Amino acid sequence: MSMYLAAAMLGGVLTVAAVDNVPKLDTQPTCAGAASDISVTRNIASCEQSEQQARNTLSTEWQKFSAPDKRNCVAETNIGGFPSYVQVLTCLEMARDARTLQ
Repeated sequence: MSMYLAAAMLGGVLTVAAVDNVPKLDTQPTCAGAASDISVTRNIASCEQSEQQARNTLSTEWQKFSAPDKRNCVAETNIGGFPSYVQVLTCLEMARDARTLQ
């Protein structure tokens, strides 16, 4: 029982730490998938450039987003094994914008 409690507490600490800073994502699987896409204009280099631009934007705006949104968006991008800074940024912007519409 105490092992499960310790694991849950550690998981909570890791989640909080992940929210404080822009996560480090391995976007190689995402960009490798872009190379086999039907789109001729989208290749690995342009994918990597888009991911870097999104990461740069996240670095400057990270603290502006709410902690729950950051946790949710980072968790969502890790589903399926194709993490993406573009996806995290889009998710965060949509969550923020949806709140302003209400």
